[in-house]
Amino acid sequence: MSSFKLIAAVAIIVFSATLSSCGFSPLYGKRVAGQDSAEDHLALIQINQIKDRVGQQLHNRLLDRLTPKGEPANPAYVLTVDVSESVSSLGVKKSAVATRSNLRLDVSYVLMPVINTLEEALSSGTVLAISGYDISNSEYTTLVAAQNARTSAVREAADDIRTRLAVYFRRQKNNP
Repeated sequence: MSSFKLIAAVAIIVFSATLSSCGFSPLYGKRVAGQDSAEDHLALIQINQIKDRVGQQLHNRLLDRLTPKGEPANPAYVLTVDVSESVSSLGVKKSAVATRSNLRLDVSYVLMPVINTLEEALSSGTVLAISGYDISNSEYTTLVAAQNARTSAVREAADDIRTRLAVYFRRQKNNP
C-alpha cells in the first residue's frame, strides 16, 4: 500500500510540472504580479438595461457574475445584451395535448469600450440556452415549472457570457 502512495505522489508531481511547463494557467487567476486578471476586467463592465422580465433576470444574474462587488464607479467597458425567448412543445399525447416543453433563450451580446473612437466591438457573440419542463394538468405546477426552466436558462446564459468574456480578456493579456 505504501508503494502505491509513493507512485501516486510521484505521478502528481510529474503531472503538476508538466502542466506548469505547457503554459497552463487558471482563467481567473493572476499569472504575473502586477498584471490584471480576467476578473479585474470583468469588474469594470457596465451592463446596459435589458428589455422584458427575462431581460431583467438576465441583467441581475450578469451583475452577480461580472461585478459581484457592485457596479463599477468608472467603467471601462459597456455590455449590451439582447434576449429573445421562445417555447416549443415536445411531448404530445394522442389527444394533441402537449406534455413537455422547451424554453429557449437566444442571447446576443456586444462588449464595447466606454471610450470608443473606432466604434468596433471588443467581443460579441450569441448564446443559446435551452431548458425543458413538464406540462402538468395543474396550471400552477406548469407555471412554476416554466419559471424554474427560465431561471435555469438565464443562469446558463449568464455563465456562458461570463466565461466568453473572461476568455476574451485572458487572450488579450496573452496577445497585447
